[in-house]
Amino acid sequence: MGARSAASDAIVELGFRFAAVRAGYWLGWASIAVVLAGLGFDGGARHRWLLVGLTLAAAAANTVAMGIPWREWLASRRGSLLLDIWCGGLIAFVALLVVDGGSNFALLLFLSVPFIAVVQNGRRRVVWLAASAGTCTVAAALVPLSAGATAMRLALVAVAVGVALVLARAIRRETSAHTRAAARAELERTLAKEGNHRIKNDLQTVADLLLLGRPEGGDGAAFDGTAARIRSIATVHRLLTEADQIEAGALLRSIAESAPVPVAVDAEPAALDAATAQKLGIVANELVTNAAQHGTPPVLVQLSTGSRTRLRVDDRGSDLDGATGFGLELVRRVVEQGLGGSFELRALPGGGTRAEVVFPAVPK
Repeated sequence: MGARSAASDAIVELGFRFAAVRAGYWLGWASIAVVLAGLGFDGGARHRWLLVGLTLAAAAANTVAMGIPWREWLASRRGSLLLDIWCGGLIAFVALLVVDGGSNFALLLFLSVPFIAVVQNGRRRVVWLAASAGTCTVAAALVPLSAGATAMRLALVAVAVGVALVLARAIRRETSAHTRAAARAELERTLAKEGNHRIKNDLQTVADLLLLGRPEGGDGAAFDGTAARIRSIATVHRLLTEADQIEAGALLRSIAESAPVPVAVDAEPAALDAATAQKLGIVANELVTNAAQHGTPPVLVQLSTGSRTRLRVDDRGSDLDGATGFGLELVRRVVEQGLGGSFELRALPGGGTRAEVVFPAVPK
């Protein structure tokens, strides 16, 4: 578990540094635009055209940096070397601007030094922060500013670096925590799907073994009914291997496919949790089986949602003798005690029979 956590932290660290590098592109372009504007309007620079040339060279280098596959190279020695070249060039460029162009360009230190602190890591970060500090000290000594102003600027740069490092660390920790939580959730989903797959297989095996001992003739009806009930629960676990929740229409269509007579299904969208799906699957299986045994095809299964959820199973027969059988008594108990609803079996005015289950609404 520790190795997996360390690997996850390394991935988060690499992703964060890659994001910082990408942000560096656009900070670079913004800085280049500001420098060119400053050189165009400020005549204080002693070697203006040299600085313009250096700025255009920095633009070309920024363009090249945008084409480097940093995501693949950043963790390699080649990527570290290129990042070192980028940081060294950035420090030199800003230092030349400050020394030759004046103290106004020192504002670029508030972008360049925190950027270096974020994209580098480990000993390289220490080395490059030390190089930045040394360069800032030398540049401050060469620029004609009072000691107080120089100290204040250096202190502000140090504060900016500290804030950048603290924020970067906090973001890394938060990202790492989210990554670990997502990995745990994914593992739990995988284990749950594997568990549901095993349960489905076991239930199918139980149903098959039950039918192996089925007696011939009418005495086998009880075996058929029990096997069908077991398979309806197995259907729920099969669907749970495909999604975290069960779509009611898919559940009803799976049950209808195993019916001995043609069954049409018309279901509005509804997502069911595992417990509700199991109860609804048992109820639908019993009602479809009852319609096939005691009614007349065609059989129509309808599910509607709204303030209440309604399951209707219609057939064209008018035989209500099966209303007292074990299957419908099971339906009544599951609906009333399991789903908190009601069950009614009645004749339709135009002929036929309707079994209707009403229970509290499920989300669409």
